[in-house]
Amino acid sequence: MSQLSAKSNLRVIRGGAPDPHAVRARDNAADDAALVRSVTAGHAQAAAAFHDRIRPVVDRTINRLLGSRDPDFDDLIQGALIELVTSLGSFRGDCPLDAWVSIVSARVVYRHLRRRKLERRLFVLEGGDGFEVFERATMPQVGLRNLVRRIQSHLSGIDSKKSWTYVLHDVHGYELSEIAEITGSSVAAAQSRLVRGRRELHEKIAADPELSQWLVEFQKPAEAGSD
Repeated sequence: MSQLSAKSNLRVIRGGAPDPHAVRARDNAADDAALVRSVTAGHAQAAAAFHDRIRPVVDRTINRLLGSRDPDFDDLIQGALIELVTSLGSFRGDCPLDAWVSIVSARVVYRHLRRRKLERRLFVLEGGDGFEVFERATMPQVGLRNLVRRIQSHLSGIDSKKSWTYVLHDVHGYELSEIAEITGSSVAAAQSRLVRGRRELHEKIAADPELSQWLVEFQKPAEAGSD
């Protein structure tokens, strides 16, 4: 092969500018890692900074799962903060700090609800924090609340582990690996519970004529808008 033919196969790759979002994410991760190291080393100022860093994530997580009007809301926040500090040594930086804080906070809520044996409180009807997907509904608010209560009632008839897995995954968007950590199960068990819980809920909704008909009507605007 001649030098000319060999050179003709070479291409110039232009280097692009660094992605500012990726750079910011790396910087934030580095800051979080340094903060965690300072807290575990026992620095008092770092502990205060750590509280300010994670408190908004704890508030959002518990508010999503229970709603701010839950009578145990403030106690659960304090419990989650204590859990996060005492288990900080287990944080290895394998995931963003926000994700880890959310998982630990959700696990505190999960254990608390199991102790109370009130799984139906997974959805908060008064605070408006549950079923955000219904926000585009045009029906009266009273009718909407009644429908949500009916879905909640169907969920309460499902095994609590399956209903929790369904809610955490399909309503709140946790990954199966995160749900496994929250509920103290394997990923395979979480996946099985999700599949079975989702199937059982769909069967209960299908057997509820008024609810199933409303859901059909509810989906029409979304389907029409996707054309």
